[in-house]
Amino acid sequence: MQFQRQEENCPVPESLLGDIYRTHPQGLRQLVQTIPPFTRALLAVYCRGHAHLHSIALTIASTCEKDDLINAGGDQGAALYEQARRPRRDLLKLVAQDLI
Repeated sequence: MQFQRQEENCPVPESLLGDIYRTHPQGLRQLVQTIPPFTRALLAVYCRGHAHLHSIALTIASTCEKDDLINAGGDQGAALYEQARRPRRDLLKLVAQDLI
């Protein structure tokens, strides 16, 4: 039996995800603040699961409450909360390790 990974659905419309992807990093926090808190946490967890969206996931997670991230992603949400609050230089090392 072959295991087939089920693609998870993005918690926001594709058009908004596209806007988030194209937004300059300085404007990203302001844009995601318009998204309801739990949906924002779901989006952070969703982005964390896609390598090319990892830095966006960290930015979004930095705007989330810990409980929302845990409810959205369990242990992964808790880890995302911690990672999003590390000093920037530590984040750069973390992202670089993910790319290796």
